[in-house]
Formats: sequence, structure tokens, C-alpha cells
Amino acid sequence: MAVRLSGSTIKSWFQYRCERKTRYEIMDPSELAAIPVAKNDREQPWANLGVDYEDRVVSRLARETTVLRPGPGDEGLFERHAIAFLKQHGSARYAAQVNLRPSSRPSFLGSDVNIQLRRSFADLIRRDATADGPRFRVIDIKATRSARAFHKTQVAFYALLLRTILSELGNAGSVDTQAEIWRIPDDGNAEGDTWTIEEFALAPYLRLVEDFCSATLPTIASKVVASGRDETFFHVYFKCEQCAYLPHCIEAVGPGRSPRVRDVSAVAGLSHEAKRTLLSIGVRSVEQLAELGAGVGRIDGAGWSLSRRADLLVSRARALREGSVQPGPEQHTFLMPPRADVAVYLVADHDPVDDTLVTLGYRYVDRSGVHEHIEVLPTSDRSAEADALVRVFGLLVSDLEAVDAHNAAVNDVTAPSNLYAHIFLYEATEAVELQNAVKRHLDDPRVRTGLLHMVRLFPPDEVVPEPEFRGMQHLPATALRSVVEQLLSLPVTVSYDLRQVSGALFSAGLIAHEYAPAAPFERPFSSLLALDVSRNLREGRRGGLDQDAIRSDVSARLSATQAIADWLRAEHRRRIETGGPPMLRLNKQPFRFQATFDPLDAADLDVLRAFELLENRAGLLEAMIRLSQSARIRRDTGRAIGPMRLLNVSEKQRFAYLLFSIPPEVEEADIAAGAFGLILSDGEPDLLLEPRLWPSLACNLLDPRPGDGPNFLRVRVFRGVFNGRMFQDLKRRAGQDCWWLDQSFIDFNSPKADAFLSFLGAQATP
Repeated sequence: MAVRLSGSTIKSWFQYRCERKTRYEIMDPSELAAIPVAKNDREQPWANLGVDYEDRVVSRLARETTVLRPGPGDEGLFERHAIAFLKQHGSARYAAQVNLRPSSRPSFLGSDVNIQLRRSFADLIRRDATADGPRFRVIDIKATRSARAFHKTQVAFYALLLRTILSELGNAGSVDTQAEIWRIPDDGNAEGDTWTIEEFALAPYLRLVEDFCSATLPTIASKVVASGRDETFFHVYFKCEQCAYLPHCIEAVGPGRSPRVRDVSAVAGLSHEAKRTLLSIGVRSVEQLAELGAGVGRIDGAGWSLSRRADLLVSRARALREGSVQPGPEQHTFLMPPRADVAVYLVADHDPVDDTLVTLGYRYVDRSGVHEHIEVLPTSDRSAEADALVRVFGLLVSDLEAVDAHNAAVNDVTAPSNLYAHIFLYEATEAVELQNAVKRHLDDPRVRTGLLHMVRLFPPDEVVPEPEFRGMQHLPATALRSVVEQLLSLPVTVSYDLRQVSGALFSAGLIAHEYAPAAPFERPFSSLLALDVSRNLREGRRGGLDQDAIRSDVSARLSATQAIADWLRAEHRRRIETGGPPMLRLNKQPFRFQATFDPLDAADLDVLRAFELLENRAGLLEAMIRLSQSARIRRDTGRAIGPMRLLNVSEKQRFAYLLFSIPPEVEEADIAAGAFGLILSDGEPDLLLEPRLWPSLACNLLDPRPGDGPNFLRVRVFRGVFNGRMFQDLKRRAGQDCWWLDQSFIDFNSPKADAFLSFLGAQATP
């Protein structure tokens, strides 16, 4: 039976790369109903928002210039009107909702006659007069903040259809080599009628669409889908939340199925490529993967994901099979400290349509108790977002100032009465959204002041009086999801989201509070606020949740996050008390602010220095987060080489040259000769996570000599470093077989910029 292709299917393929979704979309709805295939047909608020935004933009454009538009109630522009426009009849410069359906079969569809076209409507086509005749530019209107590659492939598909139609009309004109996506302005909102134009070259996207239609689409179209038989490849992962066919596919991974028939997609962290490899060796279920050893990563054809994460995936499959909480392959983590006398918990939800925060939750916990503050933002008003940031971060700074004052009064970093402070979020994306929110309001003096306060969390080395206390106050915040993923294998489906993780720990009797969201808040693979909840709130839709309900949900997430953090610290103490190895190994100092900047008397140069310092500290923090991961993860992700065996050392006038042999599995590491910031160590965190020690471990990776095999690595170390106490101690500890090469962080620009700004400040007249 014939299948039908549309522009939305093209966009869908390049957005999700899902064979099953594409196959279902090109089928007739009656075929799917006969199988049957479960589908979520409920109205999606963001889809309606996109249509409404497009209508407002086109209406405004029509007020400013001549636009040929469909009549009221018409699905698209009448064909005769569209042809007249393409033949240069009339004065309109733009045509809206043009039905791009050629009479003949477009050549880019290939030779499979069963592949036909659905009706596809281009949002706008602009007609420009040139010396070579009319030129038509394809424009798509998107209620988004960023034009993505999959948006551009949809525009390219329209351009190919338009090219065919123009050819049928006797070469009535040409398709512009450039195209445009009109999107929501960075400082605008989805309820407005303004737009920003993103222009792009069509050529690369035309090639993507042509290749898909000629090579990939026929294979997908040939897959049999019938009652009791479905040959399409599918893989359930976090993006599937947005798919209308999730109710159909999720049945295969649901906990109601026995491990023997439960699809292997249920294992959190399994990639598309890894699943394809497992299917090729007959591994289709959770139980089959659980019965394998880590050697599955060494089978022929195993891709990067499976070869590097085999032991982790097998461990998680076993946890699913047994339905129990089990230790993961990693026995410790450097992402979380074992002590937090003062714990700050944050929750942040972001609306990608309005590009503003919807919620911001703050909880402060110390020995005296708990206090909490939650902001819910019912509008997209940027000033309201700034006010919320100021209120919440004002509380944070005030609370930390009290901790700073306490530790200043103690005045002894070794005293047991010092207070240790740490910030916790559950998802790393929440930290990113908070960072972006601050960026949006740097023109607000209150946020600029807050920025200087945040700099005080990252003290510059030169302002700390005692050398042994210099360096980062290691990792001021922890994303608990990353910690749990490192340490535990849990019976969760597809994702380590807060709902599932807290539910698994609660069911095992390990924590006292779980996040059990009410139905409107529940998502399959995420616990962040669903987009339809935030859109219903902001658009005032009937039946939407009120602010109190959303506030209660945020509070429940803060409680579950706190419960997980408390249990991790308690489990760490239990292991120590029973003679086991430490689990939480992030070494922190008692909390102190630095005082280089006075936020109450900040000049513009102070703010510029703050920007520069924050950029430097952000890079350093990112490097330390990478280094805080276990040696196996650093090696498997190509960011470290080891364990290496020291074969030979030769000392010359200025340098010492070290020759190592390396394991075969690290031949593809992302560390190349000439890379900056390389350090040698024995992999211990006391070296890796202390930036002030990195110069004493610095080295250069050299190009291989002729005759060197792939398993040899040459390193050069300055004699002063090599003969230093730190390196010689390392040499004794590492011996012959425990050497690691890692990339640290090096910043050549920030010290120069800071020196220049300090010079400018010194020139300022009182």
C-alpha cells in the first residue's frame, strides 16, 4: 500500500531519528487503527501556540505589506491563487500557506512509486524580482527561541517541492539559495506578533533531505506493520515523551512485563546504537542483557556507547530483573562531599517557549531546622523573573553570609566547629537554566550586585592569604542525579528521574520521602514541570493548575531531593563505620566568602572583573567536574589515558622524557600531542582536584617516533617539575603500572584581562 510523506514527517525524522515513528506517520490513519496502534491525540498546548503565533505574525506582516492569504476557514491558499502568485500575477510580495503539491512525481523521491506526497503547506513564500527573473524564498514561522537543524530540513523539503512546481510551470522562476526561519525574538514572548529572522543556506539541508528520501525512506517504507507484526526498529528514551505514539511503545518497556519479555530499551542509559548491536546478537529483553557479562562490550560491531558502558548497562539490567536497589560498578564518587552542615536545595523549571523560569524553589537546611521559599511565575514578564531571582538569591547570599561569619569567628580551618556548606540540585539542567536566567538580567543593577556575590563563591587564588588554602572551594554544587547514576543500579525505566529514583529508594526503605506527583505533574521520564502545565498556567486555560498546586509540587521535589542527599551521606558514614571504603570523596574546606569585591560599592570595572573571573571559574569548575569522575569513566569517554605502564625514563638538559605503554582500549582517546593543560598522576583525587598542584604535575604529550606502535606514548616533563618533591612522590606511589594522563584547565586570557582591568581601575580619578 502507498505511503505518504509530508514536511512534518521530514522534521520528525531529523529531530528524533525514529524509524517506527516515521513509518507510522507515513501510513494511512485507518491502517493504524486496524492494527491497532495506541496514540495520544489530546490537544497539545504548544502545538496550538505555534499556530496562534504564526497567525499573529502573518497578520502583522499583512498590515505592513501585501500578503496573499487563504480566506477565512480555508485550509490553505487556493491552488489557482498560488499559481498566479508564482507566475508573478498580482502585487503581493508574500504568499501564506501555499500548498506545495506538484502534479508530477518529484525526482528526489526516488524510484519507489509507493512513496507519494501528502499536502504540505509552506508558511510563507516571498517573491523577489531579479535581473534573472523572479526568485522565491521559503520562510517558516516557528514559536521557538532557536532554529534547529530539523526545522531547516523541513524548509528544505518545501524548497524541493517548490523547485518541482516551478519547473512544471515552465521555469517560472528560481528558488533562492537562502531560506529563513522567523522565530520568537530573544527579548519577546510567544503571545506577541514580533519575530526575529534566522537566515541560512539551503544547500546542506537539501542534500540531507534528498539522501533521506532516496536511501533511508524506502527502507522504512518497506517495513511490515500489521496486526501482530511490526518490523520497525524502535527505542524508548527521554525524547519519546513528546511523541504521540508513546502510549503504544511504552507498553514494551513497562514494569508490568516480566524481565523475560520486557524490551531492553527499559535499561536507563542504553543508546539507539547499543540496542541495535544487542539485537544483532539476539539480545532483546532485560533478562537477556542481565545474563550477559561486561564482555558484551567487546563483541564485533559494538559501538562506542556499548563498548564503554557495558558493565554499567548489565548492572542496571540486573537491578531491573531483580526489582531491587543494587550497587553500581562505581564504588565511590568525587561529585559530592561527605559532610554538609548547611545544605541548600534548589529547584528550577524553565518554559522554553517564553524562555523564562516558571518556578524557583529554595530550601535551606542546617542544625536548627529548615526554611523554604518558592516562587511561581504565572506570566512571562521578564521583570517578574528578575524579581524572583533577586528574592531567592538574596536569601541564599544572606544565609551563606551567616555561615561565613560563623567560620570567620572560628578563625581556624581545622577546628571541628566550622560549618561546611554545599548546594544541591537534582538535575544538572536546572543549574544551566539558573545560569541562563541570570544572564538574561545582567542589565539589572540588583542582578549585577548578585553577580558579585556569586563571585565570592569562587575566590581568586591571590586574595587567599595562606598558600595551603588557595584554590577552588571544590565544586560548590552537586547534581544528585549524576551521583546516583554513578553509585547505584536501580529498578527504574529508561531514566534516572527524581520520581523513579526516589520511588525506588523509598520502596527499599532507604529514604523517608519520595516524589509521588499528582497525575497532572507526572511525566514518564522526567520530574521537571511539564510544558503543558506551564503553558496552561500562563495562558489561563480552564482546568489548568493554580499556583498553589505548582508550589506544592516544587516543595515535594525539594523534600525528595533532600531525602536522597541525606541518605547518601548516611550510607557513606555507615560504610566507614563498618570498615568499608569511603563513598563520597569530594574534599571541601569550611565555607568562606572572599572579599575582593564589595557588592555595595561596585564600580563598572568591578563588574567587568567579575564577568571575567566567573568565566574563568566556570571553565575551571567544568574541568574539575570532569576530573571528579571515576578513572573508568574518564578513560571510557576519551578524556584520560590509563592505566599506563612506565617503560623508560631518560633525562636530558632541560627535560625528562617518559615512555609509557597504554592499554589497547584507550588508543582513541581525545588527547592529542600539543594539547594544553596535561597532567600526569596516579589517578588520586587529592592530586586531580587540587588546581594549585597541577603545575607540579604538568607535562607535554609528544608525537610518536617512527617505529612506535599504537600502544606506546611519549611524554616530556620539564626537569624542574620532574625533580620536584611532588613529582618524585608521585613517581614512588605510581611505581611502574599506575600512571594516568588527564587534561586539566588552563586559561591564558583571564589573568591578562584582570591585570588590564586593574590597571584601568588604578588610572581612575577619585
